[in-house]
This record gives sequence, structure tokens and C-alpha cells, in this order.
Amino acid sequence: MSEFDLFNLSLEDFQNNQPDTERGPGIYKANPTEGKDNVYRSVIRFLPNPKDPKNSIVKKFSYWLEDSQGNAGYFDCPSTVGEKSIIADTYWKLAKSDSAFDQKQAEKIRRKEYYFSVVQIVKDPQRPEMEGSLQVFRYPKTLKKFIDAQTSPSIEDIELSGAEPCNVFDLFEGKDFSLKVTLKGGYWNYDECKFLSKSSVQVNGVAMENNEEGRKAIMTHLTDSPDLKVYYYKAWSKEQTDKLYTILQDISGNPGESYRKLTPEESGTSAPTPKAESKPSPKQPEPAPAKSSGSDDELENWLNSAV
Repeated sequence: MSEFDLFNLSLEDFQNNQPDTERGPGIYKANPTEGKDNVYRSVIRFLPNPKDPKNSIVKKFSYWLEDSQGNAGYFDCPSTVGEKSIIADTYWKLAKSDSAFDQKQAEKIRRKEYYFSVVQIVKDPQRPEMEGSLQVFRYPKTLKKFIDAQTSPSIEDIELSGAEPCNVFDLFEGKDFSLKVTLKGGYWNYDECKFLSKSSVQVNGVAMENNEEGRKAIMTHLTDSPDLKVYYYKAWSKEQTDKLYTILQDISGNPGESYRKLTPEESGTSAPTPKAESKPSPKQPEPAPAKSSGSDDELENWLNSAV
């Protein structure tokens, strides 16, 4: 079996890896304020990443930071790839301070954990023109737990309801996902989401069969898939680094402390110029993203190896 066999991926193949920007081309957002009665309803299908199937779940830590002068922006956190982060260091310095002012300032530094996957929009009453399209779906840790419950059900679920592990990304034995996003206390809530029964992926509204014709149709359909590599973690550019240091200086309340004098190792940036991808050492807990393998020839190999 080929290493990049799109049709025969095991549960172990779907690990959390790294993605760049918070927003990008093809991001699918189920905003409850756009739905009837502030409830967004749709059905989506999680799909293997056609460009790199074994990196179908991309994980990233990031911060939204803003200072009193109006400087603001999203910043990928180096901890995504197991590297030291000056943002986290600044937070803990303030949070552990005896100063009430410092502790209050620490509240301005909040790390977000997001996941990215390719999905097919099966049904979307709010935006029916998107049905059948392939999009990148950004989702929080609370929604990721729904996937984990399918791939690794708890002992209680196994004993009480006979739950079995299911690879929801499987093209023929996976499951559609019912999105029902509500507003609770002004925040998006995913409590009423759920996976549906096992089914095969659809192409042009038709469920595909696990045969040569079905695999070819799926392969053709997935050639238009967005590239998850766009969302992999990237080290800060010099411009981003300068902006970040300005914001951190303001938040820390100590303008006399020059972050720019820190060495790259102390600041958490491995270089002053951006890198395409940053990989951690083998000792780091978070694996770096594998290199993308998205050529048409390799897509063809996936198909042929599955026949």
C-alpha cells in the first residue's frame, strides 16, 4: 500500500500538526448570527487532506494582541512547534507578579487553540450556493473533542452503548457532521453538534461507491481542494517581530525594557526572517508538519494503490 493512500488511512494517520494566518482563502465559518434565531445549521464532511493525507488535522496556537496605542494583530505562537515563546514568557511574568496592575495586564494575553481541516459542505440553508464545495474549516478545541470521541471512544461509551472507533475522515466509512452553532452568553456554542450515521462521501450530490469508478470521481473532485499548508505555522517576519515587541512593551507597562535587545533564542524567534515551515527537535511534544505531497501524479498513485 502506498504511503499516500488516500483511501486506506488508519486512525493513527490523523494526528494534530501545525498550520499562518487566522484568516485565509476558503475559510468556512458557521456564524450563528447569520442563521435563523441566531442558530447556524449545516452539515459538513471532514475529508482527508488531498495534498498530504496524513496531515488532515492541522493544529495551531495563536494570540490576538492589542496595545493602548491601537497596534494590534494575530501572532502565531512558537509553542505550536515546541519552541520558546516570548509572548508566553511575558504573560507568566505579569501573571505571577505581586502587582495588581501587572496581573490585570496579563489578562490581555490569551492564547487560542485552533484546528484546521478540509471539509465538504453537504448542506447549508444559509448559503446553499456553497453546497458541494470544498473549504477549510477552522474549529476550536471544544469541537475537536467530537472527533476524538469518534476516533477514541471512552471505556464508558464502549461498555454502555457499544461504541466503536470510527475514522470520520474515511471516504466510504466516515460520517457527516451536523453543525448546530448557537449563542450562549455572547459566545459561540457547539454543544448541539453531532456526527451522523456512517456514509460515503458525495460527489455532485451522489454517494460514491467503493469501486474504481467511485474512487476516480472522488479523486477528480478533490483536485480542487484548498491547500492546508497555507495555515501551517510560520516564524514571524521582521515586521511582525517589531510590531509584536512594541505591543508587548506597552502591555508590560515597562517601556524602558527593550525587547529588541533580546537574542533570537531569548525571544522565541529562530530567525529574524520568515521561514516556510518551522520544525521542532525530536524532543518537542508537538510534531512539525510533514512536507506536502500534492502533485497530480501522487493523487493518481493514491487511486491506483487502492484498486
